[in-house]
Amino acid sequence: MSSNNLSSLHRRLIVAIALSGSFLSVLTQFLLITAFPRIMVEFDVNASEVQWLTTSFMLTIAVLIPITAFLIDTFKTRTLMMSAMFLFFIGTLLGLFAPTFEILLAGRIFQGAGSGIMMPLMQTILLLIYPREKRGFAMGMAGLVINVAPAIGPPISGVIINSFEWRAVFLLTLLIAALIMLFIFLFMRNVTEQRESNIDVLSILLSSIGFGGILYGFNTMEAAGAETGIAIFIMSAGIVSLCLFVVRQFRLQTPILELHVLKVPIFALVTIISILSFSLLISTETILPMYVQNVQGLSALHAGIIVFPGAMTLAVMSLLAGKLFDKYGGKRMAKIGFLLLAVTTLCYYLMLDVDTPLVFVAIVFMFVMGGVALINMPIMTAGINALPDSLVAHGTAIVNTARQFGGSLGLTFIISFITLETAENGAVDALSFLDGVLHAFFVAFLFAVAGFLFSLMIKK
Repeated sequence: MSSNNLSSLHRRLIVAIALSGSFLSVLTQFLLITAFPRIMVEFDVNASEVQWLTTSFMLTIAVLIPITAFLIDTFKTRTLMMSAMFLFFIGTLLGLFAPTFEILLAGRIFQGAGSGIMMPLMQTILLLIYPREKRGFAMGMAGLVINVAPAIGPPISGVIINSFEWRAVFLLTLLIAALIMLFIFLFMRNVTEQRESNIDVLSILLSSIGFGGILYGFNTMEAAGAETGIAIFIMSAGIVSLCLFVVRQFRLQTPILELHVLKVPIFALVTIISILSFSLLISTETILPMYVQNVQGLSALHAGIIVFPGAMTLAVMSLLAGKLFDKYGGKRMAKIGFLLLAVTTLCYYLMLDVDTPLVFVAIVFMFVMGGVALINMPIMTAGINALPDSLVAHGTAIVNTARQFGGSLGLTFIISFITLETAENGAVDALSFLDGVLHAFFVAFLFAVAGFLFSLMIKK
C-alpha cells in the first residue's frame, strides 16, 4: 500500500508506532548503565566484563545497520517492523530471567539486533510518509528518539533500580515492547517499495568482521594489558575487512549498501559531521554523570538531575530545529550548533572544579543539548534530500552506520583521556579524575571546532 492511499489519521498512527519502537530501542541502549554495580555483584564479573553489556549492543547494531537497506527493499514494512520488535522482545525476556551473565549478554545481543533494524526503518518511514518540504519537521521528530532517549535513560533506570531490583528495568521494557507489537499488528501498513535485491553473504561476513573487529579492538586496547598485541591484531583485521567490504560494494551489481551515495559531496560531508556531532552528544552525557559522582562525590540521583534539563531542552529544540531547517536550511543550523558546542565544551574545560555548582553544570549542559539538536537531524535531512527517493533507505542506513560506528570510536577516544590521567596518577582520586575530565572536554572542544569547519563547506 502506498503512503499516498493512507488517511491522515493512519499516517499519524504509523509515524507514532515507528517513533515509539525506535525510542524504546535507543532508550534500552543506555537504560542498563546504572545497574552495572548490582549486576557485577550478582554475577561476579568485573568492570571490563560488565561493560560488554553495552559494547555488545553497539557492536550488533553496527553490524546489522548495513544490511537494513536490503531488508527494507526485500520485506514489507509491517513484516520487518514486527520481526525487529520480536527480536527485541526475545532479548528483553532473556535479560529478565537470565540465570547467568552469558545469557544476559545474549539477551543484549538480541535487543541490539532488533534496534539495529528498527532505527533505519523508522527514519525511512518518516522520509517516505512526509513530502520533501516537510522532511525537516519529520526528522525533528526522529531527533526526539535519537537525542533524548540516551539522555533520559540513566535517570529513569536510576529511579527504577533505587526502588526495585535491576531486573525491573527489563520488565518495564518487556511490557512496552509487547504493547508496541500489538499496535504494529493492528495498524502498521506497507509504506516502502519492494524491489528485487540479492543478499551477498561475503559482504555480510566482511562487514561483520570489519565493524566488530575495529570496535572490539579499539574498546579493549587499554584494558588488554599484556594482550595489547592481540587487540591490535584484531583491530587491524577489522580495518582490512572493512576496506575489502567497501571495495566489494562498488564492484557488486546489487550491493547490500549502496556506497555510491558517498560520491554525492554534500552527503559524504554530512556523514562526517554526523559522526562528530554524535560523538559529542554521547561523550558529554557520559562524562558529566561520572564527574558528579567521582569528583564531587554525589549520588547517581544528582547525576540524573543535571542531565534532565538538558534532555528536555533537546526534546523541545529537536522539534524547533526541524521547522527552522525547513525555513533556513542545514548549513546555518550546523554552524550555530557547533558554535554552541565549542563554547560549552570550552566552558567546561576552563571552569569545572571540585566544588563547581550543579546549577552551572546543568545550565551549560542545556546549551550543549541545544547545539546538538540544531545539528543532528537538520544536517542528516540536508544529506538525505540530496538523494533520490530510491536511495533514501541506503542513505539512512549509511548515516546510521557511520553515527553508531564513528560515535563509538569518538566516545572511546575522548573518554580514554580520563583513563590515561587516572592511570598515570596511580589512583582514582577526585583530583586526578577531574584532570582527566578537563582533558576530555578539551578534546571534545577540538571535535566541535572541526565540526564547525566542516559545516562551512556545506553548499545550499
